[in-house]
Amino acid sequence: MQKFLSGFKGQPLNKKQIAAGMHFCYINAKSLADEARLLKENGHLSRALSLTILALEELGKIPLICNMILYEENDTEAWRKSWKELQSHKLKLGVWTTYGKRLLHALGKGYTTELPSGIEPLADKFKQLGFYVSFFENQFLLPENFSKDNQEWLEFFLSVLSERLTSFGRFHSSLEDSENFIDDTIQFLTNMKKAKTRDQLKEIISDLISQKVRIN
Repeated sequence: MQKFLSGFKGQPLNKKQIAAGMHFCYINAKSLADEARLLKENGHLSRALSLTILALEELGKIPLICNMILYEENDTEAWRKSWKELQSHKLKLGVWTTYGKRLLHALGKGYTTELPSGIEPLADKFKQLGFYVSFFENQFLLPENFSKDNQEWLEFFLSVLSERLTSFGRFHSSLEDSENFIDDTIQFLTNMKKAKTRDQLKEIISDLISQKVRIN
């Protein structure tokens, strides 16, 4: 058992492993989203809401995994911190309230539906309420009791999820796409180091966004 459990321990990764992690997270998030919609169509709203938020968390792991290309193999502390971040529900949901928002908005290419800053604890609570009996305002509630009064939240989170799946699908639908994304990102970081002025840096970022992150 100990040998089996130790197999889940994080370690330094090469770029092919990083690309595979990003691709698998996208595929699993898409599967979770499909299952959430099936549950919704068949009236199982509580489980649908939980799976929707789980899918958002799984998608949120993609940028966190991508950050691993920045770490040196022997930087033990950076890898330890990175693997710990992948276990944080708050960080995985927080990706959608902070990650890249300022950059995308500066170039007028933001998502139509956004998660407001600070919503992570509420989203995580919704996820739990969809699976477990809870105690709220002096009474026990079944998951379906909660979901009947909060269907608008399910619609909201599904809308957020659909937009992110569409945009990430361009880069991670296949393993080859994810590998190309990693190569492009490394090249982008190299170009950023070459920029000598703010205007040159702005031009590099603008070119990347227009080519790679065109959401609308």
